[in-house]
Amino acid sequence: MRPWFYTWLYKRGAAWERVGVSPELRELVAEGRIKAPSRSEGRPRALDLGCGTGSNAVFLAQNGFDVVGVDFTEFALERARGRAREAGVAPHCRFVNGDLSAAEIPGVVGPFDLLVDYGTLDDTTGPVKRGIVDTVLRLSRPGSQFFHWCFAADKKDLPWVARKRMSRLLHTVMAPGESQRLFGRAFDIERLPDPPRPAHAACFLMVRR
Repeated sequence: MRPWFYTWLYKRGAAWERVGVSPELRELVAEGRIKAPSRSEGRPRALDLGCGTGSNAVFLAQNGFDVVGVDFTEFALERARGRAREAGVAPHCRFVNGDLSAAEIPGVVGPFDLLVDYGTLDDTTGPVKRGIVDTVLRLSRPGSQFFHWCFAADKKDLPWVARKRMSRLLHTVMAPGESQRLFGRAFDIERLPDPPRPAHAACFLMVRR
């Protein structure tokens, strides 16, 4: 996908923008299941992969994290910076225009205590997907948590209209078991109860070994 395409989507009201903060992420923080190990200095660090306009990043900053959000759509990043200023957490949110699949993202240095992927990895294929997986591995450490939300289904099980929209155009489906195959060698993986909506969504909480 190209940044211009996502800019076009954001300007016209991208569907995921209506969600705001991920309900699953909000619940995990409220339950105390997402929290970094205590550190002797400073706030725990979070990385929001494909942060968009910053809803999840700002939420995490409000809950004690120093957050770096990375996206390749400058239009969305400007909105994210404005959102952080309005929420009074700009000192704890930094937004970077970068390629998540690159071997290095300038200005982004790990490790992070928490990594968040809310519908980014499932929107990729091939070398780009592999590169993002490598980024997660490179920027995490033993004990790091990884919140991973995606669409997960066998393409043949999708309704034809959804299959055309989600799989052929946007590639927004992870194959069954794909998250385990991509991350299982480095993370202990818990599949959380599937969100009731939208259909075919899946949510995982992983801990780096």
